[in-house]
Amino acid sequence: MVSLTRRHLLRQTVAGGSVLALAGCTAPNVPGLSGGESVPKPFTNDAYIASYTTSGRWLMEGHDGGRTGYAASTVPHGDVDVAWLRRPGNDPHGATAPVVGPERVYLAYVESPDDAEHSVVYLAGFDAESGEQQLDVQLETGRAVGLALADDTLLAVTRGPDYEQAALTALARDDGSIQWTETIPDVTGSPAVVDRTCYLATRDEDNAVYAYTLDGTQQWRTPIDGECYTAICADHDGVYVGLTDGRIAALDATTSERQWSKQIATPDECCPDIQGTPTVAEGRLYVPGIAEELVAADTADGTVLWRTTVVDEDYGNAIPSPAVTGDTAYVNTYHGGLVAIDISDGAIRWRSAESGDNQPPAAGDGGVVVPRNDSVVAYETSDSQAWNLEITVPDIGMAGYIMDTEVTLAHGMCYVGIADGRIYAIGASE
Repeated sequence: MVSLTRRHLLRQTVAGGSVLALAGCTAPNVPGLSGGESVPKPFTNDAYIASYTTSGRWLMEGHDGGRTGYAASTVPHGDVDVAWLRRPGNDPHGATAPVVGPERVYLAYVESPDDAEHSVVYLAGFDAESGEQQLDVQLETGRAVGLALADDTLLAVTRGPDYEQAALTALARDDGSIQWTETIPDVTGSPAVVDRTCYLATRDEDNAVYAYTLDGTQQWRTPIDGECYTAICADHDGVYVGLTDGRIAALDATTSERQWSKQIATPDECCPDIQGTPTVAEGRLYVPGIAEELVAADTADGTVLWRTTVVDEDYGNAIPSPAVTGDTAYVNTYHGGLVAIDISDGAIRWRSAESGDNQPPAAGDGGVVVPRNDSVVAYETSDSQAWNLEITVPDIGMAGYIMDTEVTLAHGMCYVGIADGRIYAIGASE
């Protein structure tokens, strides 16, 4: 085990002070913030850890640089429950989506919520099988934005407290030692890594795309004609930026040359037209629009292939990034449930009877998992619900703690990250 890099004894007390056996329970009894105990006691459930495998990775938000939301990991089925629960720090909040490598689960979180100008970001790492905390590395002052894992390098993006600049920091995966840090203008979202190159978009007055190699060398910077509010996606050929006016700007991934810029999402005067990160897979872009639609376009020239309205009535809710498999795009919606779309022609195959949420789903072998208010729900590759597991949400009057629930699939487990810093590992006992 790698020694904790900061507050070693405190972390040992918090992470290892109490282990509760919960065999056979259907939902964990987790102390919340309302009970005067800010950090819930961690527990481990051996019956469910037994289902851990070495297959599958979830290397960045959306799984990969294309943000496909699909991992070659089995969705837990059968007798499903929480395998372990951990929460780092003293009073963590503003945690990033978890990423999962060969042996660890990582997230970044913020401490000191009462002093925003001096809040500090930390990187936490947990053993993916047991949940044992193995890393706690101090990064920058400000906010946590997102993580990515490429080979032996962890990339962390943080935002300054004044939202005027950001930092891209590279750390060694094994011990969390900081290799280099690059300061750039404020970013739009988490990093996308393809072919050992990290891509980020900036906002406000900068409005550009940056490309860095894993040694910290800036390969290029290209301005974009428009504003972006989301993270970007990339594949071996291009980098794709969703703009607030509904256009997609496509850049050559190697040369940064502008390839095309076209209106993809249907314009809406009320709000930015693209608020969910686009997805790219197998030569197609999948763009979630504000007009309750998912649009498929050709990456070569931006030609729209199909446009599917996923909710009959326009409620004005932006839909999140889809999860895209070899034949289906899954979209999670507030008023239309989980919607499965045939990627060949945009036809809706099925939708769940239950209401949805605005967080992206995660697809794996044998099913798809979605965050839904204060629970996590898994479906088979149909509208048949496989399981529904309650996740305790702190009652502190902040809807963001519900809205910012993220799910990832790796090692045969479903890892669930909550904005207050908690991370659950969900497995099956058989």
